[in-house]
Amino acid sequence: MKVLVTGGAGFVGLNLVEALLARGDGVVAVSESDFPAHARAVFASLPGTLATARADVTDAAALDAVFAEHLPQAAVHAAAITAGERRELADFDRVVDVNVKGTSRVLASAAAHGARRIVYVSSGSAYGTALTDSETVTEATPPQPDTLYAITKHASERICARYSRLSGIEAVSARLGSVFGPWERDTGVRDTLSLPFQIFRLARSGAEVVLPRREARRDWIYSRDVAAGLMALIDAPALAHELYNIAAGRAWPGFAESWCAELRQSFTGLRCRVAGPGEKADVSFIGDLDRAMMSVERIGADTGSRPAYGAGVLTDYAAWLAANRAYYD
Repeated sequence: MKVLVTGGAGFVGLNLVEALLARGDGVVAVSESDFPAHARAVFASLPGTLATARADVTDAAALDAVFAEHLPQAAVHAAAITAGERRELADFDRVVDVNVKGTSRVLASAAAHGARRIVYVSSGSAYGTALTDSETVTEATPPQPDTLYAITKHASERICARYSRLSGIEAVSARLGSVFGPWERDTGVRDTLSLPFQIFRLARSGAEVVLPRREARRDWIYSRDVAAGLMALIDAPALAHELYNIAAGRAWPGFAESWCAELRQSFTGLRCRVAGPGEKADVSFIGDLDRAMMSVERIGADTGSRPAYGAGVLTDYAAWLAANRAYYD
């Protein structure tokens, strides 16, 4: 199968590209930026074939040319700007252009050039304040998006659903939980990086890691499990729903301190402690609020996809970071 991935040089995109190549697929990685040289070198040994293309998803002509050249059977639209509050005001139009208009252009190009299915990479943020109003959310939970990022993600989900009904192309949206793992880096389009990566950056610099006094509840999902979930949505012969959660489906008590303990194997002398009374932490849980767990029953029932990485996930991630130091040099 040939799969086109927008945002192919980004965090989720690279994990998906790697997984597709590992099983022998042809992959077209589309990005506004250059494809990372380190990733290209790592992926060269995988059995699939990789093509890369530079294109901004807001550029309809450039995007259409890529689809016309490669004619993918499926496409995964992962390109987005994860805007924080400052960027909401400073780059409001750009965020809307990329996150909403970009989605419509990907759909149009995919339909015009014969792609059978589009998987839109959305976010649990689309639930908005519903994430803090209950213990668990399902795909049937009414969304209450309250930030520009959340609003654009929810809007794009609805655009995918409407376009699918009008055009006949299969479009499905995947809301991701709190993602961490291999290939994360600061590319300039995600205003808040994952907590594990924030801790890794401090450890790598030799700085002390000061954790929040109270650990916010998160359903952390490993980026390799995200890739597997997206592939399950690509592969399913038929899908009964237009929206699926891809998340861990469980909380991770003591996650930050466990990660610090794992990193001590690589960074001798790592200083990691909980903030004292009134002291400010130097890492963030993204809002530092407890979030509802995202149910994963629907994707499990419809595709058989379940998170594969359990207790050993932090060891796996630490080993990956140790083996890929050149990615961060």
